[in-house]
Amino acid sequence: MNQSRLKHLGVAAWSLLGTLLLLAALLWIVSRMWLVIPPIVIAIAIIYLLNPVVTRLHGRGMARWLGSCLSYIVLMGVLTLVGFLVIPSITQQAGQLADDFPTIYENLVKDLQSFAEDLGFSDLELPSYEDLQDGLSGDGGFFDGHLGRITDLTLSVLEAVFLLLLAPVIAFYLLIDLPKVRAKVVALIPDRHRVEVNYVARALGLAVGGFLRGQLLVALIVGVMTSFGFWLVGLPFWLLIGMIAGILNIIPFVGPWVGGALGVMVALATRDLQTAAWAGLVALIVQQIDNHFVSPTVLRATVRIHPAMIILGLVLGASLGGFWGVVLAVPVMSSVKIIGGHLWHTRVLGESWSEASQALIEENPLGESPLDRILQRDDPPPG
Repeated sequence: MNQSRLKHLGVAAWSLLGTLLLLAALLWIVSRMWLVIPPIVIAIAIIYLLNPVVTRLHGRGMARWLGSCLSYIVLMGVLTLVGFLVIPSITQQAGQLADDFPTIYENLVKDLQSFAEDLGFSDLELPSYEDLQDGLSGDGGFFDGHLGRITDLTLSVLEAVFLLLLAPVIAFYLLIDLPKVRAKVVALIPDRHRVEVNYVARALGLAVGGFLRGQLLVALIVGVMTSFGFWLVGLPFWLLIGMIAGILNIIPFVGPWVGGALGVMVALATRDLQTAAWAGLVALIVQQIDNHFVSPTVLRATVRIHPAMIILGLVLGASLGGFWGVVLAVPVMSSVKIIGGHLWHTRVLGESWSEASQALIEENPLGESPLDRILQRDDPPPG
């Protein structure tokens, strides 16, 4: 018995060491090719979003290329319609914010200094808007000596736009050939491990794929609720701040806090303390609705990760990859936990594949709805 346990521990230790070395190699490769990560991430998100629809159309006799085209047309149509409805208001509010920003900044500085004086910090001096401008421009003007830097920044922006435009193209061709690509990848796996790898891959698709698809829907719902709530309390720039909160809600724990902080600051600078309190209450209510109703309904299958570990993962992702590192932090942590946890539960603890999945993935006990089938179900494994 002891020898068997030692053997299991040895296998687990070497497996853990191999996994860590593999992760280190992947991080090194990613650091060398970080420029192509954004279009790949966007392409994967598009695939996760549209593949269930394309698969259903294909299951009803429609060719995958035609289903992919129709899915793209519908998606582009929805985005165009939303753009026509939302972009003019956002542009108007953004222009108004740019015009009113000096006044908002000065009012906010006065409020902060008054609050600091009430706390006994009477010597606190914050820079005025003119001081802020002088600090940004420098003695010789902003453009003096910065033309080369501006040129490099412009080229970087154009390069990023070009790469981001590649994402829909990459996603389209992968959507068409996804079953063939998956079959070729499965064929590379040794026969003795093929069924197990396929099972773990489905668990990854259930949790990570459902998270990516569901988080986009959650971000949309949070953005709409926050915008409506801010409009209801009479907050200026309600749509702009609400959309910022919705977009940042793709990152766990970030969206409602940032939206609430922006709403309170804008209310303090442009309205009064009562409006600021209402804005904070709106953000708190939206967060509670998201945490207790929206996310549990949309994200039916989630990997059990402690909130403290998620925050540490977000910090680590930000230090390694900036914004995209933060976006990828939770999916990467979920993937590592599913794969590593499966190996530990099956190789060391001797559990079955089903028991390992139940220990790692938490599924909402609510009944399956059509929304669940869209968000969670994926292609059946080839072969």
